[in-house]
Amino acid sequence: MKLAKVKIEYSSGTTIVDRVTLDPATGEVHLAPRVLRLLSKMEESECSPSFSLQYKGDVLPVKMVDDGRYRVSIPPEPGPGLQQVLHAVATPTKDQRHQNGRCLHTLSAASIGGAVGYAHSASAWDSLTIASTSALAALGVVLRYAGHYVMKGD
Repeated sequence: MKLAKVKIEYSSGTTIVDRVTLDPATGEVHLAPRVLRLLSKMEESECSPSFSLQYKGDVLPVKMVDDGRYRVSIPPEPGPGLQQVLHAVATPTKDQRHQNGRCLHTLSAASIGGAVGYAHSASAWDSLTIASTSALAALGVVLRYAGHYVMKGD
């Protein structure tokens, strides 16, 4: 059994965030009795909620099965070696996205600083100096926006 965080959102704006136990082998989600009572009470006046679970950086939809229990389908683990590395790069967690965005912002600042330093150290403003300074400045702007995009608004 593992602990996981669930988020239950209703269209009226009510949001319930709680911890549950998850059986990774079967995908069965065990809610606390107080949450089950709260869900049944909300069911009287609200439409069905959006119910999601966070597990190992993935947000998984929770579905109610016929017998009143809750279940998620857990994605398979990537294999060891290169496949695991490629999976981590292709589907980063929220914290990894933040770190990647910070890295891009740092590279952006270094690029802008490099453009200023390059411009001030040039003895003459010829076409190569103008092109190099412009390229460094443009790269800094692109890296800045790429950092915002990588973070995805988190």
